Amino acid sequence: MRRTASLLATALLAAAAALTAPAAEAAPAAAAQAAGPCYVQGNPQGYFNGTCSGIDPMQTWHMVITCLNYNTGGPGGPYVIAGTTGGWVTGNTTTWASCGADQVNSVYIQFGPAPAGGPTGQITGFMNKCLDVRMGTSVNGTPVQMWDCLGNVNQSWRIASDGTIRAVGLCLDTDGGRTDNGTPVQIWECNGAASQQWQVRADGAIINVKSGRALDVRGFDTANGALAQIWDFNNTANQLWHVPA
Repeated sequence: MRRTASLLATALLAAAAALTAPAAEAAPAAAAQAAGPCYVQGNPQGYFNGTCSGIDPMQTWHMVITCLNYNTGGPGGPYVIAGTTGGWVTGNTTTWASCGADQVNSVYIQFGPAPAGGPTGQITGFMNKCLDVRMGTSVNGTPVQMWDCLGNVNQSWRIASDGTIRAVGLCLDTDGGRTDNGTPVQIWECNGAASQQWQVRADGAIINVKSGRALDVRGFDTANGALAQIWDFNNTANQLWHVPA
């Protein structure tokens, strides 16, 4: 079940002034509990921004907007259809949703499941570079690589209490759930798969539970963009990591 923070906007869009209101509908008991303010701002042209600040940086959310379609309503009145949005986002940011002018039926912010707790920060490794989600893209299958530490959101990882390692709202995973040496590491929707379980060891290794192999920088590559993979643990520098505590 998803937590829904709802703002109904139809009546307000008749005003010429911009619309600003909190997204404050009570959450169902099983939904994500995200602390901090989220709000929606819009205008009579049907364009809205949704902003969250102070929420869990791993919390996923998106805007939902419904629109009145006057062209296809027929004698029964306009149909209610889905509008256009910026898709799912993660953490403290702004996204958007839109309908045509004076066509908005409702617009609200909806949260994904509550993320597992745990320490959050950079994971640093070979040549003091950071484990990094390529281009900061929160899309299934995005490669994980090494990059200079910049403090960006795509270098912020959570060592979660459920055994996962998370960034940009997704889980560290092996490509296709494979277990062989050289399997690339990627991010994927958290789904409870064994390939998304990791053991952070005191000796600096991060072990993929399904394969028993270590998180590894491919070929000792020192360049930005060097790919992460799994490999038999051999205690070399490209397999040793510092994680948030």
